[in-house]
Amino acid sequence: MCPRFARFRPVLTAALASGLVALEPAAGEASLRRLSFMPNQLAANAWYRPGEPPALINGHLDESFGHAERWPRLRANLRRLHGSFSLCAAEVGWLSTAEDLLPLLRSERIPLSVELPGFTQCLGGGELAEAELNGAPLRSGANLFATIFRLDHPTDRPDPAGHGWFVTRDGQPFVPDEILFDERIPNLLPTFDPEVLARTKGTWEQRKAAALRPNGHPLAAGPSAALLADLVEDYVRYLTVARAKFGAQMPVVSLHWNVNPGWEWRDQAALDAIQAADPAYFDVPANFWAIVQRHPQYNSVRYLDQLLDRLAAAGFRPRTVFMDVDWTYDVPYITEVLRRHQADLAARGVQMGVNVVEASLGVQDELIGEGQTLRRQTVPEDPPNLLYERTLMAIARYLQVTGLAGPELQWRVGSWSHRPCEVGRQVSEDTPGSLAHTANAIADTL
Repeated sequence: MCPRFARFRPVLTAALASGLVALEPAAGEASLRRLSFMPNQLAANAWYRPGEPPALINGHLDESFGHAERWPRLRANLRRLHGSFSLCAAEVGWLSTAEDLLPLLRSERIPLSVELPGFTQCLGGGELAEAELNGAPLRSGANLFATIFRLDHPTDRPDPAGHGWFVTRDGQPFVPDEILFDERIPNLLPTFDPEVLARTKGTWEQRKAAALRPNGHPLAAGPSAALLADLVEDYVRYLTVARAKFGAQMPVVSLHWNVNPGWEWRDQAALDAIQAADPAYFDVPANFWAIVQRHPQYNSVRYLDQLLDRLAAAGFRPRTVFMDVDWTYDVPYITEVLRRHQADLAARGVQMGVNVVEASLGVQDELIGEGQTLRRQTVPEDPPNLLYERTLMAIARYLQVTGLAGPELQWRVGSWSHRPCEVGRQVSEDTPGSLAHTANAIADTL
C-alpha cells in the first residue's frame, strides 16, 4: 500500500461498506474499480469529423469493440479489476440492445459508463439535463443536438431530439451503470488579460473589472463566489432531473475535474490573495503567468471539496472523481495538486481516478519520463499510434514512481484526440499502438 494513503484507507473502506459509494458487484474493498477503458470512437462529436464532407475518424463501437475476438485479454482484465467500458453519450444511439457491444458487455458483467458531453456548455444545469436526458429543446428554441453536436439529421442513428441520448438505434430506452459529468468549472470562469491588468489605473477591483473577459455566463461579471456557487448548483440541478428520469435505476454518478494551471489564472479569490500580499505584483504582466511557480493557491482542491459536500447534502455521493491532467505544463505543480486531491477525496469516501490520456500533443509528439518529470519530444519517423501508446505508458510509470498510483486509484485509459486512429479490426489488442494493447500493458501492472 502507498504509505501516504494508508491513513485515509479506513475512511474510504468505511464509506464503501456503508453503501455511500455504489460499487459493482458488491460494496467493499474487494470491488474497488481499478480500471476504466474509453476508446476514442468519438464519431458522435462534430469536432472529430474533420474535412468537407465530414469524415469519421474511428467509426462506431459496434464496428470495432462489438467483436469479442478482438479484445479477449482486455475483457478479462476489466473483469479482474472490476473495470468499466466507457463511451460518449452521443454514441448510445449507434448501439443496439440486441447485438454487438451492449449484449457483450452485459453477458460479461462489465459495467458501462457514459460521458455527458453537454456539461461543458454555458447553459444551466437543469436545462442541460432536460435536453440531454429527455430531448427537450433549449429555452431559446434551439435543438442542442443540432447546434452543438450536429446530429439533427444523421443517417445511421435516431435523432436525439425528443428523447435525449439514452435511446439505442433499435429504439430501446437505455440506462447506463454510470453517468460521468464532463468538466464544467473552471471552463465557465472568466479569464483575465494580464496586459490590461498591469496598465489599468485605479483600485484593484477597477483593474480586475477592466481586465476581466467574460465567457457568456450571466454571473461572470459579478462576485466570483456567486458564480462558483451557481456552477456547483448546476450539478444538483442536473442530477435532480436525472433522478426523476431514472428513478430506482438511477446510475452511479462520477465526474471529471481539471488539474491544470488554468485554475490559478482564472481564480479571482487567488488573484485577490496575491494582490493583497503584494500590491505591485500584477504591475508586471509576466508575473501573472508565473503564479503557478511563485504563488500557487491550490484553491481548485477546496472548490472540489465544496462541490462534493454540496452533492452529499443533496443526497448524491459521486463514486469517482477523474482527474483530467495537463502533463505538458509544470509537472511538479500538477503532482502537488493530485496529492492534495487524493487526501481530500479519501477523507470523503470518494475514489480518485486519473485519466491516462494525452494532453495538448501534436500527432508526432510523445511524452517520455525524464527523472522525476515528463518531457515532450517530437519523433517524425514513428507511427502516431505508437507514440500515443508510449505517452500513456510514460504517464503510467510517472504515477507509479511518484506514489500516486496506490491500490485505491482508478486508471482510466482512453483518448480524446485523433490518436490512436483505429477502425474496425485495427482495434485488436494484439496490435502494438492500439488502445486495447496499451490498456492491457497498464492493467498487467495492477
